Amino acid sequence: MRHIKAILLSTFVAATTLTTGASATPVYFHNDSGASGVVDVYVNGQLVFDDVFPDNSMMFPKELLAGEHEVVVTPNYLKPGEQDLMRTTLTVPEAGFENYAYTMTFSSGTDGVYAPALSLE
Repeated sequence: MRHIKAILLSTFVAATTLTTGASATPVYFHNDSGASGVVDVYVNGQLVFDDVFPDNSMMFPKELLAGEHEVVVTPNYLKPGEQDLMRTTLTVPEAGFENYAYTMTFSSGTDGVYAPALSLE
């Protein structure tokens, strides 16, 4: 019986150590670019937000690990690399101890010039 308790305790400690090293941060997406139409957002090659209408925000955040991520915004019916609207690298900070979330905003630029931008605030 002692061996079973010891094995369970060591398994629990190992699992806790593995999961506490990576910090996930809640991230929302806001499509603030009317000219873009409906978009999909890929992070590191994975579809994270889909069918985001212009001037619309996602109601539920996605958990992203802190660190650098390749982000690709595409028209909703195309895969990355076919006709990307934006491809960039963003650094997601750690959330810290407060319940802080970030918003990734896709915008069309300023002064009437369509120059897409992606920011994380």
